[in-house]
Amino acid sequence: MNAESFFSEEEKERIHQAVLEAESKTAGEIVPMIVASSARYTEVELLGLIAGLSLGVIVEWFWSDPWGSAYVNLWPIVGALTGFLLARVPPIKRLVVSKRRTAEAVHDFALASFTEHGLHYTRDHTGILILVSLLEHRVEVLADLGINAKVETGTWQEIVRRLTEGLKSGHAAEAFCKAIERCGEILSTHFPRQAEDLDELPNRLISK
Repeated sequence: MNAESFFSEEEKERIHQAVLEAESKTAGEIVPMIVASSARYTEVELLGLIAGLSLGVIVEWFWSDPWGSAYVNLWPIVGALTGFLLARVPPIKRLVVSKRRTAEAVHDFALASFTEHGLHYTRDHTGILILVSLLEHRVEVLADLGINAKVETGTWQEIVRRLTEGLKSGHAAEAFCKAIERCGEILSTHFPRQAEDLDELPNRLISK
């Protein structure tokens, strides 16, 4: 999964314009982000390696000929390598990892990204991160303290649901723009744009 090429250049520009439009009405800052995955999940690759190795040992045990070619003894190595590579395939990895584990990984990555990209440094603590994590098929909306102190409980879940539905239906760019627009509406209600407001954070989609 390549987050860099998930959206076309035209779609990236649409998302950029959606951020500009949303922030023209509010003092808040909206940062859209898309990543290939929120964690490596190395435990899955280790599990695949062990399972493949075990299967290779079983195959060698039943089919090896002690008087035959030495290459037959490569079964455990072939099995381990095959298991490791299969465990790196996104659909398989997503199937093996628990939903709780992926939810925690995406949330932790969102928190780290929030800090890394300076959303907690905005003047009135009005930054919002909209994160899409492709491997996990999860969306996380993270808002700073200044916003969460004023919005109703469940507000971000509504945006997460709408964006997730758009991703599932193949209308990712449109859903992203709608999510940004909705965040802008929420922010403008509580933090309307003032004449002295400055654009504190980049407006383009972050992808990695």
